Amino acid sequence: AQDPGPQSNRGCISKGTAAFTYPPMRIVDIRMIEPIGLMIGGHVTPIDHGYYTSKAWRPGSGREDPSEFADILAPASGTVTSVQSMPAVYSSSSIGDYRIVIHHTCTFYTIYIHVNQLSEKLQSIADTGKTIRVEAGEVIGRAPGFDFSVHNDEVTLQGFIVPKHYDAESWKIHTDDMFGYFIEPIRSQLLDKNVRQKEPRGGKIDYDIDGRLVGNWFEENTNGYFGKEEYQRSIGYWSTHLAFAYDGLDPDLIIVSMGDYNGEASQFAVKENAPDPASIDVSSGLVRYELVSWQYLAENGEEWNRMDFAKITGSKRFDEQIGGVVLVQMLEDRKIKFEAFPNKKA
Repeated sequence: AQDPGPQSNRGCISKGTAAFTYPPMRIVDIRMIEPIGLMIGGHVTPIDHGYYTSKAWRPGSGREDPSEFADILAPASGTVTSVQSMPAVYSSSSIGDYRIVIHHTCTFYTIYIHVNQLSEKLQSIADTGKTIRVEAGEVIGRAPGFDFSVHNDEVTLQGFIVPKHYDAESWKIHTDDMFGYFIEPIRSQLLDKNVRQKEPRGGKIDYDIDGRLVGNWFEENTNGYFGKEEYQRSIGYWSTHLAFAYDGLDPDLIIVSMGDYNGEASQFAVKENAPDPASIDVSSGLVRYELVSWQYLAENGEEWNRMDFAKITGSKRFDEQIGGVVLVQMLEDRKIKFEAFPNKKA
């Protein structure tokens, strides 16, 4: 039955979840998958989407050669409720760059970002606001790699203690397991391409604990995740974001992720991997974190080149090379004072 609620005009059908009977990229085409929860550059708070990379493409290289592109598939049937061109400032290719939302039900949907070519069907509704049905396994576009996420409006993550902070990206608090809905053997085949080995294999993004330092923070009076009005969600909106969280590939590693560290977004591990931000509260007083870099380690013990698939089993910190220090103090359960000192030691 058609959903009678406010989403019915989008052409979605029913509620609940759906089984994914196709992978988003054919298994044979996948070089590697990275899960949700990484913190990279302007993605200061843990990222709500994972990354698929094709075998024909070197991550980080250009996206101008269609021969390096792989087909992108709908994992289940549904209604494409949005096909939007990415703003020029975020576009990955001169060929094109699109964000696609597929509602598999009225409450359960997948989001693809950085799709560089669209199928003819999707091209026909791009940037029009129109909707169109797709079938499971249908090719919806092509790209050498893309962002992929699964969202379930009937699930609200408990580790975001002020959900209103995320109104700018309303789907974020409903992020679900990016592997959890694929039928076997597809689920196992995708997990075999996933570099993260520690549970949960699909990653985690919500680390807030009320009254503790751990989790996401936003500068006062800057509209939460939206950022300052003058940025209008363009380059730099993240400058008022801050996170004390755990790494997306090695969750044993504490990360301090800052939207404005010496004028740019930066992520660091901390010397001796301590103190744990989950243990810091108002009674802890002034806390110093010395900032250090790190490398991921593959199961053979070697450093990961970030280009090829590897099973990431841990990380190596460079504690002897202090890159800076931050001071933080919890003033109230949901208020901190924070200052960064680049190129200083404690």
